[in-house]
Amino acid sequence: MSDINSGYKKVQSKITSTKSYTNLKGKYDGLQKNAGTSFDQKKSDVTQSLDKLKEQSKSFQRELKNQFEQLLDIKSILGGKGGSSVSYIKKIMTKTLKKIEPILAELIAAECLTAVGCDQTQTFSNQSIYVKVKSVDLGNLLKKDPNSSVGKLLYEKKSLSVQSTPFTMNKELYQRIQSGNDYQTDNGQLYNGRSGQPLFNLQYVENDNFGQTGPWFKVDLQNRVGGVNSVKEFMVDYYKTIKIVDFHNIISWVIEAITGAISIKGDFGINQVEDSSKAMMIIQRILGLCFDNRKQIDVSGISKLSEYDDVDDSFYEFTDIDLRKIQDRVNNIKNGVIQFETCDMVNLPLNAQAITDSLNEMLFVEGTKEEDIANNISKLIASDPNWGGLALNGSLEAEIDLNFLKGIVKGLAFALLSPKILLPLFVMLKAIGQSIGDAVNSFYDFIKRFKTFFKNIISKIGAIFVQELFKLIKKDIKNLIQSVIIDLAKEKADKKITMILKLVQLLMTVAEFIKDWRECKSVIDELLWLLKIATTGWGGEISLPLLFASQLLDGYSATRAFVGTIEELQKIGIPTGDMPDGSPNLSVLSAFSQLKAQSNESAENGKLQIAIPPLTMTPAGLTIPASGFGKPL
Repeated sequence: MSDINSGYKKVQSKITSTKSYTNLKGKYDGLQKNAGTSFDQKKSDVTQSLDKLKEQSKSFQRELKNQFEQLLDIKSILGGKGGSSVSYIKKIMTKTLKKIEPILAELIAAECLTAVGCDQTQTFSNQSIYVKVKSVDLGNLLKKDPNSSVGKLLYEKKSLSVQSTPFTMNKELYQRIQSGNDYQTDNGQLYNGRSGQPLFNLQYVENDNFGQTGPWFKVDLQNRVGGVNSVKEFMVDYYKTIKIVDFHNIISWVIEAITGAISIKGDFGINQVEDSSKAMMIIQRILGLCFDNRKQIDVSGISKLSEYDDVDDSFYEFTDIDLRKIQDRVNNIKNGVIQFETCDMVNLPLNAQAITDSLNEMLFVEGTKEEDIANNISKLIASDPNWGGLALNGSLEAEIDLNFLKGIVKGLAFALLSPKILLPLFVMLKAIGQSIGDAVNSFYDFIKRFKTFFKNIISKIGAIFVQELFKLIKKDIKNLIQSVIIDLAKEKADKKITMILKLVQLLMTVAEFIKDWRECKSVIDELLWLLKIATTGWGGEISLPLLFASQLLDGYSATRAFVGTIEELQKIGIPTGDMPDGSPNLSVLSAFSQLKAQSNESAENGKLQIAIPPLTMTPAGLTIPASGFGKPL
């Protein structure tokens, strides 16, 4: 883990130093234009900027984070479009939520097939399957009325309509419980797949075919056209009839993850809140998985570990610290309070009624943009009148935005683990003779028993948001380094131009020395020769005639470099003379010491290695390429 964490710190360090460079370079250029103005004021600006960067960096060193959170830290340093505002990032991530529904549908279908463990030819017979209601209803959704304040947030938005596409299966399952009749009796037909073929009949019953108490969903499987009851075809045909997840479900679960408002308003029991809290902690750990060949494991939930590691039972165990965090969340929800770092973790009363009512108002207004909803939610939570105006400075709203971003995958995970998603999984498991689903009674049970399924779903979803955030960062880095690249290119070009002018001057001097004007040498011929030097070509390399002239240069001089340093300091108005009390100007002298040390090190230990290309030989052809060594002078 240390190498990964240090790697992120190196990225942050490089970005910070690059931003510092661009900031200081701008001030440097400004000072050159305005020599004689107050340097102390400029120095103060630079100091404040650096102090701000230091303060930003402190918060990134408190604990190890998963990849998405590390990238959030990097984005906050970069700024870029939208600045370092998490509200801008939240807007982008909210748009991503709308785009990934087709990806989720494909992902769920594929992972469910893998979880069943069947191949392409696995089949089932037309039989009655009994699936425990609790196994598919991990969050007790089906105990909530779809028309209640909480129910509206957690069920599908669309009204229940027979065989409509997408079909509101969660509402239908609730209706089966209320009715007691089977689907065909109440709706006049079997439940059909997207292909139009009947998939099953469905009924809520208290006991299974062995008399065991449930309650259960009785699922009467139907034969497929052609007589081949393919597990894969059943799964694909079913999932195409439903919408995998609704946007308002995700947002509601995100709000639950960061505030507990849904649990408070829905009067969820202590056991249910504890179960969901454990599930959130496991999700955090999965998001900390590294899918490479490093070998390190840490069950703290904040480390990065290899996907290739054996994620054994210890991965799903909780330390005393973990249990304390879980209990704190349970207590907060039980007492109807919330805590924020911005407010020094003081318990603040949470108006769950106002939050759920406002969510219902925002989420069910036609034409409202999703990103506007996500943005307004933070304002809604932060503007609680009982908090005495704590949100006035904007820091509390920013923390809520940040928690929103960190809670997106958690909210999406809970929205996905709904009865309509899990039903076909447990039906097909039973159809091929596996009863593992009967032992599942909670989110935590499901996560432990379907380790690979859950790990793959969460990690792949997390990767989608990492990719989106990386795109933002990549764009910002390009913009950031563009100015640096321009400066480097300009500096390099200036050096080359200076070098060329110096070499041309040397050649002209040599020409004047070796030429005797008395020999009536044509001036025109001389000019043409010089022009030939200037027009030899410039493709980033120094032309051969100029290179030959380099032997006439004096070589590096610390004294000459120091003179140049003094000139540059004076250009921007930095005093280079003695101090007012007559003592030496140590700051300027220290620059000379550095230049001398650099010169001595180069003289003692510096070396050059050059590549010598094949040299033309006449008439034999080319020599063999070689390398050579030398000393910089």
